[in-house]
Amino acid sequence: MQQMVTDNTRRSLLKAALFGACAPLLPFGCASSAQKQAALIGCAVTSRNQFSAVIADKEGQAISQLPLPARGHGVAIHPQLSQAVAFGRRPGEFMMVFDYQTGEMITLNLSGSERHFYGHGVYSNDGTLLFATEGERGTSRGIIGVYDVKDGYKKTAELTGFGIGPHEVIMMPNNTLAIGVGGVHTNGREPLNIDTMTPSLTYLSMDGKVLEQVSLPDHHLSIRHLAHDGSETVLCGQQYRGQPEDSPSLISMHTRGGEMQPLIAEPEEWARFNHYIASIAATDKWILATSPVGNCYGIWSKHTRRLVELAPLPDASGVVVDGDLFQVSSGAGLVVKNQYPIGAETNISNVQWDNHWAAIH
Repeated sequence: MQQMVTDNTRRSLLKAALFGACAPLLPFGCASSAQKQAALIGCAVTSRNQFSAVIADKEGQAISQLPLPARGHGVAIHPQLSQAVAFGRRPGEFMMVFDYQTGEMITLNLSGSERHFYGHGVYSNDGTLLFATEGERGTSRGIIGVYDVKDGYKKTAELTGFGIGPHEVIMMPNNTLAIGVGGVHTNGREPLNIDTMTPSLTYLSMDGKVLEQVSLPDHHLSIRHLAHDGSETVLCGQQYRGQPEDSPSLISMHTRGGEMQPLIAEPEEWARFNHYIASIAATDKWILATSPVGNCYGIWSKHTRRLVELAPLPDASGVVVDGDLFQVSSGAGLVVKNQYPIGAETNISNVQWDNHWAAIH
């Protein structure tokens, strides 16, 4: 563990380490948490300036929570072990590894004075390695930190040379990494190079070789959040950094060797998303994407690329898919089940979900 962090973060991390066991939550006095099976994990806001990683059942009701030292963002779930990692929100100073069955915190990795986390990571398909998006402080040089799971999540390598400001990284079924490279140099969260930003979707081998890079015609579309459809197609969600009155397409599809294909909606429909896509999930027929700042989510036909449903949802955040069922979380404590085109069902959760969800398979 690297030691160079701020005093406030250090105190928070020590406090989290002291109380590193998951605290049980009884959802609205219903059946005890021991009777529920863990199915979803996400970061949440528990009170003012207090944040947690929350383990929930398949309905999005909290079973237990683990306090985080600062606001969390994305979660990676191990493909075989009952381990998960919560990443600090950009510019994050921590990643916390925990066992979601026992509630034990396994380790805290701190970013150090020269690095920060961008809030996302993913395990290799065989579960031996963890890959995390990181940046060099002062330059935003993009880094994929490589961590050895069996060696206590010790960092063993840094993959670089693909651009600045990487955000989400996902693992493709063929063991290739896909990275949403935002292209934005930041000081904290303040962008410094809007006029010259160079975003891309980058495919990287697990040993760091750049296999392919593609970009969008408008360089103000910062590629940030990713998903794949279970096969070879990557969905890219963008944050638009151009003129406020513009309403460009904020989602694209890509398959290796081809061109970026923007999804289609009317300008006034894109305007609802307020220039930002958070979470994406896809089936073989449909694509769902959320916008917390737009307080909505949309569903597109994968075949026609056209928007087929636009629905309001306050602080729409994470989305996961199970078969043909989408589940969407909300910072307003709502959970939506949408099995398009059958219809949507909204339930009340006991959690203020924040940013992203990850499903336990």
